[in-house]
Amino acid sequence: MVFGAAVPSGANPSENAFHGLRVEPARTIPPETLADAQGKAAEFPLKTDKWQLVVFGYTHCADVCPMTLHRTALLLKQLGDDGARLQPVFISIDGDRDTPETVRDFTRKFDARIVGLTGKPETLQAVANEFNVVVRRFRGQSSLAYKLEHSSFMYLLDPQGRVRLLYPASSDLAGIAQDLRMLWRSP
Repeated sequence: MVFGAAVPSGANPSENAFHGLRVEPARTIPPETLADAQGKAAEFPLKTDKWQLVVFGYTHCADVCPMTLHRTALLLKQLGDDGARLQPVFISIDGDRDTPETVRDFTRKFDARIVGLTGKPETLQAVANEFNVVVRRFRGQSSLAYKLEHSSFMYLLDPQGRVRLLYPASSDLAGIAQDLRMLWRSP
């Protein structure tokens, strides 16, 4: 499994059931310096008191990445005022083509609240490896006309930067919203 012990919801009937896969114990992600939409250094996981919903992708993606960000924007709308408690983060897996400007333009098409991060290819690969994101590169007709395939999960991090839940990109948004509200009510 992705984090060694991803526990399906409802594994213990006495516990609250989550719609995503729980990561037990919660996995701490080591900090890494990436570039934000202005090209400034940004430490990831972000230093924030918000929960972070992290997705990996690239701006030249024709289908999965735009759909995942569209669904992220819909989740924010569904959360209403509670959406202020969630920080969506899009991390590029394509450091060769995804500049801070292209990532900014891409994420803003969906919702201005989505933080886009990019960086050097080797740094992005190190971050993707921490999440066990599988990336395959397929050659195109030129060195910059390639296609990437990658695993597509949404990773929910708590304010301490620990991975708590995983969701396939096609997960039910109402279920994710319900999980978030349950977590926000917990002590």
